[in-house]
Amino acid sequence: MVRNVHEPFSTIAIFGKHAAQTNDPQWVKVAQFARDIGCTVLVEEETARNNPNHNFPAANETEIACRAQLGLVCGGDGTLLGVARRMAKHSLALLGINHGRLGFMTDIAQDDLQNSLLAVLKGHYLRDNRSIFKANIVRSDQTVCEALSINDVVVARGIVGGMVELGVHVDGQFMYDLRADGLIVSTPTGSTAYALSAHGPILHPRLQGLLLVPVAPHALTNRPIALPESATIEIEVLGGPETGVHFDMQSSFRLEVGDLITIAVDPLPVSLIHPASYDYFAMLRQKLHWSANPIDCPPKTRGSRDSGHAS
Repeated sequence: MVRNVHEPFSTIAIFGKHAAQTNDPQWVKVAQFARDIGCTVLVEEETARNNPNHNFPAANETEIACRAQLGLVCGGDGTLLGVARRMAKHSLALLGINHGRLGFMTDIAQDDLQNSLLAVLKGHYLRDNRSIFKANIVRSDQTVCEALSINDVVVARGIVGGMVELGVHVDGQFMYDLRADGLIVSTPTGSTAYALSAHGPILHPRLQGLLLVPVAPHALTNRPIALPESATIEIEVLGGPETGVHFDMQSSFRLEVGDLITIAVDPLPVSLIHPASYDYFAMLRQKLHWSANPIDCPPKTRGSRDSGHAS
């Protein structure tokens, strides 16, 4: 992470939840705050279309890429992941404003705009580059799907039940044949997502590695393994009804026996912006309740929102 004082941001882009249609969208408050301190504000066109009652100019992705230095993403981790995949080719730095629930990646709480967001826009922030996967699927010698993923690529069984059967190669070398409910290929960013719930380890974001985490494997000796970031993973579908592949659990593709999925880290990372006081371990302590007495740890409330995690 680069922790310095930088030039202030002069032009920012606002991204909101595309499914959110309200009379008082939260992103409007963020946009108004940025405008009040002197920033030029562009609103991503679909965000603007969903909530037309505002006076900010709409812009498409190309316009945002040409004019904006920072994207403010108003939503939860899922919203940030979706925007990051779409804007990855433009190398737009992104900062998350947490309007979601848990928020591992969205740093700034709604009630902390006037402190944390002001400091960031004035140039007091740190930059954090995160790895992103590029995956492609080949069927009968033809590429039938290409996708990006920031958290993980998951090959999993369909709704009819039964295990998937997968042949896994790493850098051209045979690793194993796997029978399981699925296989997670995770970046360090995704190690606190689905991979964590499948008993995978947490990888620090600065660690140049990736994870292979089996989901409910038939052989209990099939354990998670960490591999170099430079590794190329090849997964061949050997069997399993209605097997599918999921990218960040936001887009998916139906697989057939014989399909080959190739996964590698893209040379161009995703750039996240954090407040200057951001502390990765403080985030983990807060989200995962580390150091808490189990008796004193407050019960989780369905639908509750977490605060930001700058120290």
